[in-house]
Amino acid sequence: MMRKNFLLVILLFYTGVSFGQTKLKYRQHSVNQALNVLKKDNDLRNGSIGFYAIDVNSGEVIAEYNKDLCLKPASTMKLITSAAALDVLGANFRFETKIGYTGYIDTSTHTLHGNIVIKGGGDPTLGSKYFYSTRNKQFLSQWTKAIKSLCIDTITGRVIADASIYSRDMLPPTWSWEDFGNYFGAGACGLTVFDDMYTLYFNTSSVVGGKTYITKVEPEIPGMTFDNTVVASNVRSDRSYIFGSPYTYHRFIRGELPKGRTDYKVKGSMPDPALFTAQQLNEYLKSEGVVVVDTPITLRILRDTVDVSDFKIITITKSPTLADIISVLNTKSINLFAEHLLIHTALKLQGVNDTKSATNVIESYWASKGMDIGGLSINDGSGLSYYNYVSPRQLVFVLDYMHDKSKNFEVFYNSLPVSGKNGTLRRVCVNTVAQGKIHAKSGSIRKVRCYAGYTTSVSNREIAFAMMLNNFNCSDAQARKKLEKLMIALVQLSE
Repeated sequence: MMRKNFLLVILLFYTGVSFGQTKLKYRQHSVNQALNVLKKDNDLRNGSIGFYAIDVNSGEVIAEYNKDLCLKPASTMKLITSAAALDVLGANFRFETKIGYTGYIDTSTHTLHGNIVIKGGGDPTLGSKYFYSTRNKQFLSQWTKAIKSLCIDTITGRVIADASIYSRDMLPPTWSWEDFGNYFGAGACGLTVFDDMYTLYFNTSSVVGGKTYITKVEPEIPGMTFDNTVVASNVRSDRSYIFGSPYTYHRFIRGELPKGRTDYKVKGSMPDPALFTAQQLNEYLKSEGVVVVDTPITLRILRDTVDVSDFKIITITKSPTLADIISVLNTKSINLFAEHLLIHTALKLQGVNDTKSATNVIESYWASKGMDIGGLSINDGSGLSYYNYVSPRQLVFVLDYMHDKSKNFEVFYNSLPVSGKNGTLRRVCVNTVAQGKIHAKSGSIRKVRCYAGYTTSVSNREIAFAMMLNNFNCSDAQARKKLEKLMIALVQLSE
């Protein structure tokens, strides 16, 4: 009996077959059937399809089509960024923002003869709405309290914001002008605040083609002006765009908004988050009776003419853990967080602090882990750039690597949205056998729809997959439905 079992094990080893499973090659199983339907879809005749799925335990290929074709990944790029960040920085990493002062304190007159310095540490969550610990401007109250605890009533200098940990060029150079001024087009600043976001409130005419009016801006940003030609329309959602580059305070708003609305919200990206942080702390200090003689400013505006390197630390604000940040990043697909992690990972690896250099570092990082990076082109951390190119096999490599080799797999896996349940997958595979069974990152920009992640089939295969559509002729919602059928087929795989 023992000899028979031994011979069975040898047979299974040499045939590559696992207990309870058969080899899938050349079989017309559910996934290949769904893939064949997709290949013949008339809506995709002018576009590109890429698909790759493997059993992460055996390494066996479940199905493939154009697996090495490099396509625009949209937000599935965040898998590459967040996986590298977890590996390099660690799940328990926290960003730090330091508050300090230059000069000296005269305790007899309660006067700081010098400046208050806000030293940015690249924290994307300072004042963020996404975490309980960072909401409601708690950090400003804490900073003000810490400064006042030194018995300072007067500051002869000013509040200076230092964002120099990152490059002054906040935006990736390959982003579209159409994206710059919108909330999703906020780039990495060494001193980011409030998700680098402000909200415009519109009242819209009840007549199609009628005017719209900005009634309020939250938070109010000193010096910002708006050229608004947005019109009321029969559209059901926001079809407006805010145009404007970093460090400029005049914004152009074009497009359409639903007619007959009051306080309709449109979100934009701040022109200079570091300066706004300094202005906010300045206002908090004044509200608590602290006299600040000079106006708030940034080290960038001062052109580094003031030396703030030798400042004395008053207090340090720490971010949520990287695990918590990545959970929000992938579930809600926050571009800003991804851009910060791209640069901070590269900063740790090779000391570079700009997007272009950072993307080269991340490509080299994955090559060092064994990825074939042929055709790979990373141009940002979030996937907003239309110059990004990634193959399905490269995405699956990252998924497989995290599953097999990373000590942070559980954090990574739990950060992914779940089909029909939450995040960007909450409307995917609803009321199907795949609801709750797909853990994946979605990606969607114009004419691009992608999904990459994990699932477990009914035959108990743990599968890593990537499916990518570029330049389809149907609506984005219809493209999603087509890929849902592939996801359902992965779950239904019975072999």
